[in-house]
Amino acid sequence: MLATSPENSRKPLTGVPYPRIAPPAPMHHLLPELEACAADLGITFMEWQRIAGRYMTAVRPDTMTWLYRRYAAIVARQNGKTELIKPRALLGLQKGRKMLHVAQDRARPRKSTFVPLVEFFAKPANARKYKVKKIREANGQEEITTTNGGQYTIAAPTSGGARGDAFDDIFVDEVREFEDFTVDGIIRPTITARQNAQVGYFSNAGHAGSVVLNDLRKQMDTPSLAYLEWSASPELDRMDETGWAQANPALGTTIDIETLRDFANSMDAAIFETEHLCRWVTSIRPMLVPDGKWEGLRANLDTPMRSVMGIKLDPHGRRVSAIAAWSMADGEVGVRAIADVAPAPTVKQFTDALAPEQRAFRTSTVVYDPWTDGEAAKYFKTARAINGREYANASVTFARLVSAGKLHWDGDDVIGPDLAWTVQKPNGDRSFMAIGADDDHPITAVEAAIRAVGEVAGPSAAPARIY
Repeated sequence: MLATSPENSRKPLTGVPYPRIAPPAPMHHLLPELEACAADLGITFMEWQRIAGRYMTAVRPDTMTWLYRRYAAIVARQNGKTELIKPRALLGLQKGRKMLHVAQDRARPRKSTFVPLVEFFAKPANARKYKVKKIREANGQEEITTTNGGQYTIAAPTSGGARGDAFDDIFVDEVREFEDFTVDGIIRPTITARQNAQVGYFSNAGHAGSVVLNDLRKQMDTPSLAYLEWSASPELDRMDETGWAQANPALGTTIDIETLRDFANSMDAAIFETEHLCRWVTSIRPMLVPDGKWEGLRANLDTPMRSVMGIKLDPHGRRVSAIAAWSMADGEVGVRAIADVAPAPTVKQFTDALAPEQRAFRTSTVVYDPWTDGEAAKYFKTARAINGREYANASVTFARLVSAGKLHWDGDDVIGPDLAWTVQKPNGDRSFMAIGADDDHPITAVEAAIRAVGEVAGPSAAPARIY
């Protein structure tokens, strides 16, 4: 008998059904009823969906009211999150509950849940069983009602359909896409007057701007919230398949390991992290400069014969920075931090402190952001505003010099930490602007450096030659 090779005998990797983050498993729940609704829809729950269903339908044994006023199912893409919403909506109709399904794009719940339910109720036996009274299919008016008072409606958070009414259950789809609290401000009042209301959130991991999802994650220990997260452990490398199994409970059932291997090798790292490892990233936008590139550009630089100084004041007064930049040989640029103070001093204190530094660095021009630094600019003899298209050009110039290894810096590294929170915002003309990934991390050093470098090495300083 031929021996089986270890590689061929290795057990195939399958998804981990239990969430990596979750409260204790509830003892009392309506999972059998939820599974019965799923079966009617032709859905057989995977084990991870059964576990999620226990939390979603957990009840208090004495009153049979929801144990959790809110729940969140955070899991990687294509694992079957929407397959949980359909039977949960059907269960709600069965129990005569008024439900609202919200997403940033109303087309998503229409396609994923409303249309399948309409098709399900097209069979008279199903419509009779769930006591369907009326179905409205017109765009913007989608609604299913039942004779026992049940109602399922879809809406975008800013539409009239999400305001003014009262609901028992609300499903918020792809909550990571909400970058302000408008949706909470609209939907939460709609459950205020309901005795046994519940809000469910569904998503994969977010980024620094996913404020609603991030707020949920901060509240994960709140007793009234069941926060469930299937994600790769933070200490695991992106290529560690153990983490893939943690974030993809459907691995081996509906998700193929070879597909994930292909994605891991070909997809942008930040996108793979959020979409398939369900781990938070600073932003899904491209970073301004490649990871690790800045640290390798440290050098011992001579004091320049002439320089430009960039300044930037945080509008909230949390920080202020000043950066010097100057031309060196072979088109390279030198950069050094002159000042970086948090919290920011008064404008007069800041500009007075810079006077001797200006002389030491032989500063000829101060460049600034007119939106935040106009008052400080008045204290400098030669100051020039850089904003809009000029700032976009300076952002591209800065990123290009760093990537090409033609920018060098010395002294205190106040720019490097900022770069971890600096991303590219497309400018509509194949260029981009450097912006902060979120409002909690001011990037004043980077913004000051970009303006200074742009003035020294940008198009206005060195026009491109035409051949």
